[in-house]
Amino acid sequence: MSSEQKPRPRKILLVDDDAINSKLLTSRLEKRGYVVTTHDIGTGVVDMIELTGVELVLLDIMLPDVSGIEVLNQIRAKFEKTIIPVIMVTAKDSPEDIAGALQLGANDYLAKPINIDVAIARINTQLSIRDLYRDNMRRQQQDSINAMVVAFNHEINNPLAIAMGNLSLGMAKNDMVALQKSEAAMKRIAELIRKINEITKGEEIELTDYTDTAKMVKIK
Repeated sequence: MSSEQKPRPRKILLVDDDAINSKLLTSRLEKRGYVVTTHDIGTGVVDMIELTGVELVLLDIMLPDVSGIEVLNQIRAKFEKTIIPVIMVTAKDSPEDIAGALQLGANDYLAKPINIDVAIARINTQLSIRDLYRDNMRRQQQDSINAMVVAFNHEINNPLAIAMGNLSLGMAKNDMVALQKSEAAMKRIAELIRKINEITKGEEIELTDYTDTAKMVKIK
C-alpha cells in the first residue's frame, strides 16, 4: 500500500531587521511546515529571491538601510505579483499606508504584532493564487505546444510528397536533379522533426520560418 505523498514545503523569504521578531515568526512558520529564509536589510532582497527560489516574501516596511517600499519597487521591477507575492509587514496600519503599499504592487499586508493564524491564512491565499496562475500558464503553453506540433506535422506532408516523387523519378530515370530535390526535401523533413523534438522537450526555439502562427515557447 502506497502512502500519501506529502505536499512539498513552501519557501518564504522573511525580510525584517528585528532579530527577535524574525526568530519568533520564523519558528512559528517552520512549525507549520514552511521553509523560511531570513534577511535583515533591504539591500540584496531581489538577489535573495533569485538565489533561494522562494515563492513569497514577507517584507517589513521599516528597514535600516532602505525602506520596504523601495524594496517592493525593486521586486516589482523584476517579478510580477502573480510570480512572487509580497505581503508587507508593518506597524503602520493607517489606511493611507496600506493603500499606498497595495497600489505599488504589494499583494497583501500584515499588521504588527502578527497574529500567526491570520498570517498563515493570508500566506496560503497568496500561494494558492500563485499556483492557480502557474497552472493556467502551463495549460496555455501546453496548448501552444500541441498546436505547433500539429502545424509541423502538416508541414511535413509537403516535403514528404516532394521527396517520394523525386526519389521515384530519380531512381527510374537516373535523374540526378530529381535525386537532389529529394535529398533537399528529406533534409527539410529532418529539420522539422528536430523542431518537434525540441518543442516536446520544452526547449525555447524560433519557429517563424515554418509557420505563421508559431510562437516562441518555453515551459518548465
